[in-house]
Amino acid sequence: MATDYTAFGNAERVTLSGYSGDAMEPFLSRDGKYLFFNSLNDAPNNASEDKNIYYATYVDGTTFAFQGVVGGVNTVVVDGVPTMDNTNTFYYVSTALYQPPNYASVYRGTFDGSSGNVSGIAPVANLAEGIAGHLNFDVEISADGRTLYFADGVFSGNPFPDVSDLAYAVDNGSGFVRNAAIMANLNTADLEYAAGISANGLELFFTRLSLSTLETTIYRATRPDMASPFGPPQRVSAISGFVEAPSLSPDEKSLYYHKNDGGKFVIYRVTRP
Repeated sequence: MATDYTAFGNAERVTLSGYSGDAMEPFLSRDGKYLFFNSLNDAPNNASEDKNIYYATYVDGTTFAFQGVVGGVNTVVVDGVPTMDNTNTFYYVSTALYQPPNYASVYRGTFDGSSGNVSGIAPVANLAEGIAGHLNFDVEISADGRTLYFADGVFSGNPFPDVSDLAYAVDNGSGFVRNAAIMANLNTADLEYAAGISANGLELFFTRLSLSTLETTIYRATRPDMASPFGPPQRVSAISGFVEAPSLSPDEKSLYYHKNDGGKFVIYRVTRP
């Protein structure tokens, strides 16, 4: 397989009309109506422990109209990485109740587009390892709601995780069950996180941060069917700079991500035929 994936091109900055803050972890809803994202932080004095989740509505491929906070999910600590399935089941990460015995960090509820609120919020069972410093983050739910893609991180107070690997879990009717083999070709000694999955579950994009250079790269991997592991990844050649968190558009011709652009995090997209 070639080292680079070259189908994408034409990197463009996305406009969030009515919003001027940092915008990170974009997720475009499967129907294309909503762009969810989180801020870098919203706390006084630039306190890094507060992130909040927002949403905007579709205008065109590079323009979204800011609507405000997603109701019901934001706290005074870290709340971010929004994602949603076809039935409006909304998943996100929060450290609001990161505590023993479970150290849960992934939550879900139901998003109401008419109000912008999420209701019925509860932690997702069986994901957390129950160990202090171990954190599930950067969650992505499949279009059909059956599969979770997320990162297993180990944190000890450094700016980046000590360990971060992509993880995969399928809902068997009683809860999500992990399958480590699916991601075996993607995880390395560097940090892998922030996955974005196609509607059919066969094309995956993710971020890798090199611990030696502290540079980030967005990769693409594919598999022939849902029972198979993803194959060796390819670098998305059209994306450069400090970039993270890829998310596909509903027609899968656009790939959205955030980028550090002159010291501010903003959303970009690249496109393919």
